Amino acid sequence: MNISFSKSFEKSFATYDKVLQKRLFDAISLLPQGDVKRLSGNDIPPIYRLRVSKYRILFYKEADEIKILKVDSRGDVYK
Repeated sequence: MNISFSKSFEKSFATYDKVLQKRLFDAISLLPQGDVKRLSGNDIPPIYRLRVSKYRILFYKEADEIKILKVDSRGDVYK
């Protein structure tokens, strides 16, 4: 399965330290496994979140691609 990243994700990801970047990347590479939950709402395509300690990664799935939208701390990612 292909994984692509949005510019918003890349910008946020670059600000984190190397240890956190490795944890987030390891969790992303295991998708769709992990603590994944679909977000409520009428989003088309449906948006999911992956929980990695206090950080959340928002993404959606297409045919054979996962598009990573955003990463941020728990309180800020849903804004």
